[in-house]
Amino acid sequence: MIGKPNQLETKLFYHGISLERRMPQEHPLRKIKNLVDFNFIRSKVADLYGKNGNESVDPAVILKLIFLLFYENIKSERALMEHLPLRMDWLWFCDYDLDEKTPDHSVISKARRRWGMEAFTAFFNNILTQCIDAGLVDGQTIHVDSSMIDANASKDTLKCQFQMVSHNLYNQLESNCEQLPQKLDKRISTTDPDARLGKKYGKTTLGYKDHRAVDDKNGIVTATVTTPANINDEKVLQNVITEHQKNTNIKAKTVAADKAYGTAENYAYLHKQGITPCISHKQQNSHCDPAFNKDKFIYDKQKDIYICPVGNELRFSHFKTEKDAFIYKANLQTCRQCVHFEKCVAGKNCGRQIQRMTNEKYIEWSDNCMSGHKRKYLMARRKARAEGLRGLAKMKIQNLLIAAIQNVRKLIAYVSCKPAEFCQNAAFGSYFHVKAIFYIYSS
Repeated sequence: MIGKPNQLETKLFYHGISLERRMPQEHPLRKIKNLVDFNFIRSKVADLYGKNGNESVDPAVILKLIFLLFYENIKSERALMEHLPLRMDWLWFCDYDLDEKTPDHSVISKARRRWGMEAFTAFFNNILTQCIDAGLVDGQTIHVDSSMIDANASKDTLKCQFQMVSHNLYNQLESNCEQLPQKLDKRISTTDPDARLGKKYGKTTLGYKDHRAVDDKNGIVTATVTTPANINDEKVLQNVITEHQKNTNIKAKTVAADKAYGTAENYAYLHKQGITPCISHKQQNSHCDPAFNKDKFIYDKQKDIYICPVGNELRFSHFKTEKDAFIYKANLQTCRQCVHFEKCVAGKNCGRQIQRMTNEKYIEWSDNCMSGHKRKYLMARRKARAEGLRGLAKMKIQNLLIAAIQNVRKLIAYVSCKPAEFCQNAAFGSYFHVKAIFYIYSS
């Protein structure tokens, strides 16, 4: 016999309702609540609150709400607070009852501004410490990579950084500014002044870069450094390694990264620190035929000259301070008489030039400090391991929280299964099993 249609009749009172009993034992938020200490934040931010006035929302609850923003990929603080009363699991996680009043969305943004970077850095480090204590971090081999993050601002908001003298002059400067090359682009966004234009994989982005150190053993994020998008990767490598070693208290022995980080300056730093690089060096931009790239020229150390593929000499010309390099030039007339002139020389009014970095010996060291087999192995591991906001400070907080959440997922997986099984799964699994959607703060 078919059942009768349900007819919901609202009751004045409900008896025997318990969020604790309704939360399944295997619910992810129950595991997180049992595993992660959110209460530490009370003592961390206690000095930031006065002794008089209205009582604030419990800082531990605020931290849980901010955690949910990224864990559940909620688009805004307002959306989170609108959905909070509708989700029993969220209410239970944040220690609210069904009929309890929840705070306004502004509570989150106010707390974020009041707490600053230090509180969220401490949260990230607490999670990382748990991962280290669980044996999930080796710390000696790390992979470094960067990812672009779009700013919560349109490229249409970019304006030149010039004083506005008159309307006509302003229009003229705007027109000139559009023709600036990217490396000389002095425009800033009126919506997000910290954001900058940067390019990666041929795509130009107005926003930021998140540079991460990812431990080789289980893909745990050990450091995150956030910069505007126009900062070259090579400028950040040393900072990332320093952050990794400070956070883990473990000295890195091997660093794997792509060639965007491969410069003579970085190789010299790694050599001094006793760290073995698995980083291909950046080739200088060349407009010549590949058959006449720099590596096809032989350097004679005794005579301090370069010899081109057809046997002509390039002699020392001058030292270029801004490049920290020695410049070698071939005779213009000699080059013009060569049948390969069009393929070899970019400019028509000078002979072929080669620059030799002062730290050239470290490039050679980097190229030969590791076997080809080991290099291929580490680069393959790197692919598996490390492949919205307005304002740099907010973006840093976002990246810390996303990294912490990804580490929490790893930690939960570890405590939920046998260690041997976890290590087997983690050894070949992609680090980005769960792709975090970058949350956009409403200002």
